Amino acid sequence: MDELQEWLDNLEEFKLPRWSDLPELDLYRDQLLTLIDKYLGPIWLDDGPIVTTSMVNNYVKNGLLPHPIKKRYTREHLAYLIAITFLKQVVSISEIEEGIELMTKLNGGIDNAFDFFCAKQETALKLINHRTEDQKLSEGNDSSAYLMVEMVTMSFASKWVTKKILMLSDSDGSKEKSKEK
Repeated sequence: MDELQEWLDNLEEFKLPRWSDLPELDLYRDQLLTLIDKYLGPIWLDDGPIVTTSMVNNYVKNGLLPHPIKKRYTREHLAYLIAITFLKQVVSISEIEEGIELMTKLNGGIDNAFDFFCAKQETALKLINHRTEDQKLSEGNDSSAYLMVEMVTMSFASKWVTKKILMLSDSDGSKEKSKEK
């Protein structure tokens, strides 16, 4: 089995933690970063840490993450950070903020929104793996090049639809309504 197919097969088994799996105890920042690496490391491609101290500081400073309480982070911080880490690969920080607000509101809270996000992310990763099975990938043929084009065009299409949905949610007043509360 080639390296790409092996990695794709690992996506089939990948599971994100659910809200109830996240630690109830408050965490120091280094513990928070360690857990992010533990949860996302099995599928992450980039070398180095998945999330850094400066990223966390910037997310707090820009209002994406709540401020820690006495330098301690809660499961809410961890849930936000997992979602942000995935989302920032695809959309802008302002779009992440809008999307998280919208999903939290629609799902009745961060716990339900986080579980919904995790389930959808796992489904998307599995769909990619099933789609590649049709290509019968092997290192020596051109099927991986065709798959690359398919993936990048699907990524663009998905991103564009996401942008349109966020634009529509802004135009129907959802953002203003959520800020009034």
